Amino acid sequence: MLRIVRIVFGCVAAVLLAAGLAEIMLFGRLSLISPVGFGALLALMLVFLLKALHRARGRGEALSRQTAQLQSVAGRLEASLTNAAAINARLNQSEARYKGLVDAQGDAIFRRDAENRLTYGNDAFFKLFGLDAASAIGHPFTPELHPGNPRVGGFVESGRARTRYDQHVWTARGFRWIAWEDFAVRDSHGRLVEVQSVGRDITQRKSLEDALTEARDKAEEANRAKSGFLATMSHEIRTPMNGVLGMGRLLLETELRPEQRSYAEAITKSGEALLSLIGDILDFSKIEAGMLQLHEDAVDLRAMLCGVAELLCQRGYDKSVELTAIVAPQVPHTIRADEGRLRQVITNLMGNAVKFTEQGGVCVEASLVDGQLRIEVRDTGVGVAEGKRQMIFEEFVQADSSHARKFGGTGLGLAISKRLVKTMGGEIGVDGRVPGGSCFWFTLPLAVETQDSQAASMNLSDMRVAVMTANEALREGLYLQILACGGVPVDLTDGAEAVLVDAGTGAGAVTLPDTGLPALVLVTPNTRGSLKEMLALGFTGYLVKPVRQSSLMTQLLLCRGGTAPAITAEFALPDIPQPRFTSGLHILLAEDNPINMMLIRELLRRRGHTVREVTTGNDAVQAVLDGDYDLLLTDIHMPGMDGIEATRAIRDGEVRFGKIRTPIVALTADVLEAGKQSCLEAGMDGFLTKPVDPAELEEMFRALFSGAGPSHIVAA
Repeated sequence: MLRIVRIVFGCVAAVLLAAGLAEIMLFGRLSLISPVGFGALLALMLVFLLKALHRARGRGEALSRQTAQLQSVAGRLEASLTNAAAINARLNQSEARYKGLVDAQGDAIFRRDAENRLTYGNDAFFKLFGLDAASAIGHPFTPELHPGNPRVGGFVESGRARTRYDQHVWTARGFRWIAWEDFAVRDSHGRLVEVQSVGRDITQRKSLEDALTEARDKAEEANRAKSGFLATMSHEIRTPMNGVLGMGRLLLETELRPEQRSYAEAITKSGEALLSLIGDILDFSKIEAGMLQLHEDAVDLRAMLCGVAELLCQRGYDKSVELTAIVAPQVPHTIRADEGRLRQVITNLMGNAVKFTEQGGVCVEASLVDGQLRIEVRDTGVGVAEGKRQMIFEEFVQADSSHARKFGGTGLGLAISKRLVKTMGGEIGVDGRVPGGSCFWFTLPLAVETQDSQAASMNLSDMRVAVMTANEALREGLYLQILACGGVPVDLTDGAEAVLVDAGTGAGAVTLPDTGLPALVLVTPNTRGSLKEMLALGFTGYLVKPVRQSSLMTQLLLCRGGTAPAITAEFALPDIPQPRFTSGLHILLAEDNPINMMLIRELLRRRGHTVREVTTGNDAVQAVLDGDYDLLLTDIHMPGMDGIEATRAIRDGEVRFGKIRTPIVALTADVLEAGKQSCLEAGMDGFLTKPVDPAELEEMFRALFSGAGPSHIVAA
């Protein structure tokens, strides 16, 4: 309203002002309004004009600002559009690249909806199944399975988000093996929306796997055949060897002329050498076939080293070669190891050392090095050239061909030892010695069973001991034993408190040193018959070589006048006779080989036992169930019912008829662990390995009939 009033007022004022101006221009005077009114109107009009100009200027500035803002907005919009276009271009490029990668790779990729309709597939997929993309999209798709291929459950059944499986499906190239990996796409409610599948042709891999499986089956069958061959060869070779060695030993127990005894001894030694060779070949074959199994036993290392040294000492004494065994005081009393295999390695190394040493001696020493058990076998023999020290651990390799001609051997012993040590987790090697000889060594991880409780009490406490011997190797070994026992080796004139006098390896005279000191004479097992004469010379006592470290300590403590610990069976002096088993057993012998039957019958009858003989397992079962026998010795391989089946039948019959359990011992030429285990599982009480050694036979009798309690498993 106010604006209308201003407009009306302005129009009236403008008319009046125009009329006044016209009168002034026409008549030179004012007649309609007074000059004051005209001036007021003119002033008012100027005010209106100025105000209008001001408002127009304000609107112009506002328009300028709005124009600038619009231009800025337009610039930002243009930049956004440019950026969006670039992003869209990159997305298109990325999509094209991804599609190119998917289409170009060899894996078949496709997608299906919840109704199994095809929603996407790459070129590899359509090519693999021979489909047209335009006609396949939107239609159900399921690969055609090979008749022998089971169908795999889908995601609906499994509820998983990802699954992998192999299918033998029909493709454009025939039946092919495809490895599928499926991914499930679900909505927020867990409903299946799509399944993406990625498939790779693994037909070649499957063919290779089938070939490998077939090769593995053939290899296992070959191993089984090889095992059977080893068992058969072991039996077939050892059975006649049993006759050869057994008859040779029986012959040596008769009255023979010197010439005949030499022939019989040659037969026996040759048979034992052949048996050792057979054992090496069988061991090597078992290792090659992967049939070697280790058993963890509690092993008395001190007793083992002394036992091996005593076993081999006579070979050395025949050549005036001395043997010594040293165990460092830090070595535990009992360790955990495979006793049989550990003994085999030590015997092999020491046997080689004795064989290749013509003079001097052989020393075996056990110690702890960096927390591992280290066993060294040092000799003064021919030595091994530096370039051959790795090769000699290979099969059928010897350090020098001339050694093979002179000393014999197949070159298998060290190869077997290396395999055994490696299987037990250790290392083996050889070093040279100055001025000559070799040092074979091996290390094993140390598993302690018990510590030596007697070690602290059995200590020489710096006792000064002298050694008189012409054999430098023996002197070195005895010095090491004295040090290991806590003593001090000295010269005879250097304040010695006792002296050890070596009587050598022959039957020559020995002289007591005129020192007034306690003196112990060292004799071989074969010269113990002259001990009375030696003791009559004034010797305080004696030690049988190879000297046991425990016996040395005991005798030296007695020489010193102190109290020596009680000598247990383990530390018993070698000259204490072993009790023989009483005769008079009623024994049933089941053996189909007439030579072996005659041999074992004679071994038993010469020991005062009565023997009844049968040749089949069926007869053995009937005889045991109908009669009373103290022992059944049975062969394993017999016609009809074998020894294993006969043992099972006997054990069943004893339970059924309430008979007292009869001890059963197998006579087996099978040296494989599986064969021995079968004997024990069938219910046998032990086994004797052919050829039967008379000493092992008596050991078996003592173990089974010692009266110490019920029968226990024995092996000889």
